[in-house]
Amino acid sequence: MNFSSSWQIWICFFLISGAFAQESPHKVIKLECSTCHNLNEWRTIRFDHRTTGFPLTGVHKNVACANCHKPENFWDVEKACISCHLDIHQSKLGNWCQQCHTPRSWTIIDATKAHANTTFPLLGVHARLDCNACHYSEIEGQYSPLESTCYFCHEKDYRTTTAPNHQEAEFSKNCVACHNFYGWQPASFKDHEGFFPIFSGAHAGVWNTCRTCHSDPADYAIFSCFEGCHEHNRSSMDNRHREVRGYQYDSNACYNCHPAGRGGD
Repeated sequence: MNFSSSWQIWICFFLISGAFAQESPHKVIKLECSTCHNLNEWRTIRFDHRTTGFPLTGVHKNVACANCHKPENFWDVEKACISCHLDIHQSKLGNWCQQCHTPRSWTIIDATKAHANTTFPLLGVHARLDCNACHYSEIEGQYSPLESTCYFCHEKDYRTTTAPNHQEAEFSKNCVACHNFYGWQPASFKDHEGFFPIFSGAHAGVWNTCRTCHSDPADYAIFSCFEGCHEHNRSSMDNRHREVRGYQYDSNACYNCHPAGRGGD
């Protein structure tokens, strides 16, 4: 074989090899092929997506690369949820889907996280409520701001409670004055100090429940200094108050003279 024949054979070999070589589908790529592919099974792709700043968690782990990336340019992709997902809220709640949703499912909503930056963070029993429990009149996917006062949601509770009767007693409509976010009971009326000190002074710790002094749950304007509280002996009290003008053995009279619950008043 002469030099001319050998040269022609090599030319044919390179031409045939080029004809059968597969053209890379990635026009723009900054990685080595081995970063994603392997020689034993080319179509099996393994790539550590955490290196991109967008780790694939939840349902994202099962999404094909081409669903988010353009094969010819894998770098031409957006990280914002809105770039892949239809926003049923029509951008009225912003473009931060992760504020409410999680990668596990669209239907799994982290309401506590969603409310964290609002005027009404979800605490206690409120954290277990479904969104529609409060946003019950909303158009699907549209959650407008609500009043963050207790009374806005608990007006019926306030009006129908009879033990004690909140309306007749003219209790505050700010429920947290007595209740907390973890349950209606136990209740504690801290504002009671403004009427009569029971959390401080001589009466701190000497009562168990409201019924200790307020025997009529339907009317908290009625109270007694004697029933279950002070075991006063009337004859003894009458004797001690002989020189007190206008003295009466009566709870309201006691309060008029001792508004702070001190015997020396």
